[in-house]
Amino acid sequence: MATSTSLRRGMSDQTRFLLDTVTARRILEGLLKLAEGRDLTAEEVVALALYERAGSHGLRQFMVPSTESVLRRLEDRPRYTAMIHLFRQHVEVAFPTRYFKRWARRVQGYGFTPEDAGVLALGTFGTDQEARILGMHVVVTFDQPMVTQWATQRAAIQAHLAAMQQDLPMPYRQTALPRVLRSEDVDRGLNLPSPA
Repeated sequence: MATSTSLRRGMSDQTRFLLDTVTARRILEGLLKLAEGRDLTAEEVVALALYERAGSHGLRQFMVPSTESVLRRLEDRPRYTAMIHLFRQHVEVAFPTRYFKRWARRVQGYGFTPEDAGVLALGTFGTDQEARILGMHVVVTFDQPMVTQWATQRAAIQAHLAAMQQDLPMPYRQTALPRVLRSEDVDRGLNLPSPA
């Protein structure tokens, strides 16, 4: 677990995306299908475009710990080795910090599933392996109900976070809620330039 002295939430830092499990899976499936010469689904095309655009713009991409657990189980299988290696070159693991579990319980109280609440809490109280950052700027998902619920409840969730932050030490009291965007809306939501 990260220490409070090593974490920071700098808005000047590179934009950080947290890929939910389904988005990461679509990227991985798309990479595998490309390597095997198979056709991609529409969601895989969108996920791969996001993955490539983020990389070309120097944006940091993170996966949830459960995705990394699945990759560890698959990495010794020859069919997946190269694809997992490529994916890990561009996507880091997000780690929960102090207050993550408490915040996940609070977020779940706003009508989110335990899995979605965990992803959203990691977006607020997550860090990188070196514990140099606090929180993500954007949670990326294909889950429209999660996006809609977040948009509906965001003001109440923000008020709850602000009240909780009054009792938190630095830097946790400076953390911010992430934006939650569907994968296909990330370019528009962040005003990324179109590919050449």
